[in-house]
Amino acid sequence: MLKKGAMFGLDARIALAIFGALSVISGAALYSAIKQAKVVAIVTELTEIQKAYESYMLDVGEQVEKSSSVDYIIKYSDLIASTKTGWKGPYLSYNLDLFNANYEYPAKYGNLALRTYIEADWGVDLLAGTQIAPTLCVRGADCKIFIGWHTVDIDLAKSVDEYIDGVSDGQKGKIKLYNLDPTYKHIWFDTGITYK
Repeated sequence: MLKKGAMFGLDARIALAIFGALSVISGAALYSAIKQAKVVAIVTELTEIQKAYESYMLDVGEQVEKSSSVDYIIKYSDLIASTKTGWKGPYLSYNLDLFNANYEYPAKYGNLALRTYIEADWGVDLLAGTQIAPTLCVRGADCKIFIGWHTVDIDLAKSVDEYIDGVSDGQKGKIKLYNLDPTYKHIWFDTGITYK
């Protein structure tokens, strides 16, 4: 015959085991939800910058100027402040003083930048561990505007690639991952906007 106290101990252990299993399951679900929220936040920011750029072009009637020192860098601080005729911004709610000399803006997961590159398969081949460098634009080439997000955690970068392109390969589609560092990647989002 079991003692009453021994039975309580067994019940308590079963209850603890059930609660432990539920906490593992809910912890994994919570981690997945947090990761998904980060991916959505990055994708939302990329599309907001693209919309801001398109609004600028519609209002001003021309593209945002490139840097005078480096030809492939776009001065996207002009989306925040500009003296161009027709400008109706600011198109983004960024602090103009936070842009660095390369027109990069500090954001939660790394610096944001706008660049012009040739639209082609480039970036890191995640399977082979090799990378193809982007080709800088020259007049007459198929130059596209890419929005870059520098130094994003590798798992988050792969998730963004998969979210937008349906597969995380690092080179094909709208997302290009760049940098061979095993812990982080630069995300480059092809806006599809031709830079002329």
